[in-house]
Amino acid sequence: MNGDFDQSAEPALGWRPDGPVRAHAFAERWASTGRARKWSAMALTALLSGPFALLAAMYENTMAGVAAVLLLAAVAPAIEETVKIAGAAYVAEQRPWLVPTALVLPVVGLVSGLVFATVENWWYLTVLVPDPPRDLVAWRWVFGPLVHGTGSFTAGIGVAVMWRRARESGHRPSFSDAQPWLVAAVVWHGAYNVFAVLLEFAGR
Repeated sequence: MNGDFDQSAEPALGWRPDGPVRAHAFAERWASTGRARKWSAMALTALLSGPFALLAAMYENTMAGVAAVLLLAAVAPAIEETVKIAGAAYVAEQRPWLVPTALVLPVVGLVSGLVFATVENWWYLTVLVPDPPRDLVAWRWVFGPLVHGTGSFTAGIGVAVMWRRARESGHRPSFSDAQPWLVAAVVWHGAYNVFAVLLEFAGR
């Protein structure tokens, strides 16, 4: 096999040859993909990631007792932060030419987190608690978007780092470049959940 792979034979696999990615392949794909397609892909990714992540949150709320505390402190933040950023990570890793610029990826994460928080609050304050007290409504609408938005924005920075390094090196994107930022988002989210549980135990 020669140094150049034949993208015309299998265009979908042009970005995924065995071994290092040829730097020109990304440049050609990136240049040939229109701005409208790039921005449409980013908008769709941001809007769909939040509701998709909510499915995981709805399952988490079926837990109870000690399992629920452990879930809220460790498991839930890891699941939610991973799922909220999964769409952006997939596009950046598998279809990097659809990303117009690295700066858009943290914004996609932020929008995903805010959409998640909005849908979660509607579900929680309408379905789970049909007649919530005013202080609960205020708490959730302040801290829900703050926690989810900040967490997803942080994880999005990691995805941006992954994408930028791949573009600069010409190698396939590696999610290991994004992992430290995802861990930071999980720790932030988990710390808030622990704080909220402690407040509940304190009767506040």
